[in-house]
Amino acid sequence: MTNTPDNKRISNDPEAIKEALEALLKYQNSSMSMRRVLREMRTESTSEQYALHEPLALGVIRYLNTIDFLLARSLGSIRPQDLTPCDRNLLRLAIYDVRWLGSAGVVEYTKGLNSSLCEALDKAINLDFDATIKPLPKVNQESLRYSHPTFIIETLLEHLGERDTYQLLSANNRSRVYYLRPNKHREGYEESIKKVQELGVRLIPDSSVKDLFRISGDVNAVVSSDLFQNGDILIHDKASILTVKALHASQAEIIWDACAAPGMKTHLLTEVMNNTGRIVASDVYTDRVRSAKKRSEFLGMRNVCWVQADASMMKVKGARRVLIDAPCSSTGMIQGHPSFKWRLNKEVLMSIMSVQHKILDGVLRSYRDEPGTEIVYATCSILPHEGESQIDSVMSTHNIELIDTEIRGDPGYDGFQCSEMVRRLFPHKHETSGFFIARMRIVQ
Repeated sequence: MTNTPDNKRISNDPEAIKEALEALLKYQNSSMSMRRVLREMRTESTSEQYALHEPLALGVIRYLNTIDFLLARSLGSIRPQDLTPCDRNLLRLAIYDVRWLGSAGVVEYTKGLNSSLCEALDKAINLDFDATIKPLPKVNQESLRYSHPTFIIETLLEHLGERDTYQLLSANNRSRVYYLRPNKHREGYEESIKKVQELGVRLIPDSSVKDLFRISGDVNAVVSSDLFQNGDILIHDKASILTVKALHASQAEIIWDACAAPGMKTHLLTEVMNNTGRIVASDVYTDRVRSAKKRSEFLGMRNVCWVQADASMMKVKGARRVLIDAPCSSTGMIQGHPSFKWRLNKEVLMSIMSVQHKILDGVLRSYRDEPGTEIVYATCSILPHEGESQIDSVMSTHNIELIDTEIRGDPGYDGFQCSEMVRRLFPHKHETSGFFIARMRIVQ
């Protein structure tokens, strides 16, 4: 709970506190992620205002269970759920500001609190954290120390071991690494990188992916630029890019992008194929297809046909390569979307796994009489339930062989049939989102 380079000193700014409180209240009353709440609020704020309240609101969500634990231990007979939403979230902001950002005071917070809540805030700020959690079971201690659900910690400890688990949990509590690539469908795209650098943004060329650059510094300067707004440059996670590379697409092919919206991987495929051949991009949700189609036209994608369809009940004739970026828990994106970890439970995970298996099984059945068809299955998840378990399951029921993804990364978790042939990427090792990638081929 110390101030780090990732934690900007934005504390005690009245406007930042007000905006962050509004974001927390909107998040609490909706099913949206905090990132989406902030994205919608961005249109109502200046870039300077957004840069102040965004890290405050995200910080509270990142450490939510730990903050609420401190609050509950300090309220005495009052239960946190009995507080008004405004008081509860104001206390959360104040605790985060002091214990994580190192603010020297809470004057701007106490203005809106009664005396008993001010006393509780003082206790929460000064509570001996290590002594308070010491009587708890080990996994509960680590859940509070690293601000992750016990289910995720137990799963990672089983499959990653202690060292990597705690490094990954720590990485999840830091800012994510952002990558930028030019839109090669735009004339003179080579100059767009120079123009970004002229904005004062430092770009570091990636060592393994051509024309990919790591953004060093504040990503907001990029997002607020005309270059980004006009689609001349795109922010795209490296793991997502490597998933597309694992498909080994070439020009003039027919490719099916089975769970395509919002279309970032689809766009990269059109670049790889130089807008030749044909990409059928499908998604089950009409509104997502509609917005993705509009976006693809804006970005200059000319070889894409968008279709609203259930991938488990569909087939694209003539397609020899299929990309399945399956719906998932998004636990690989906790760095940038901390709210994802708090809205996942075993019931939700089982439901997601069912959808994943239905899609993968459906695609394999559709192409079972077309040997040579290659399929890449990927999820932005760090859980084996959505990766290795799914691949082992279809290997037992379909005539497929796993083939090399040709991606630098870690092998799959130990103990699965597919472990050596699949790839995993992690924030703490590869500076990407957490991803699982498998490449397979239909055999006779």
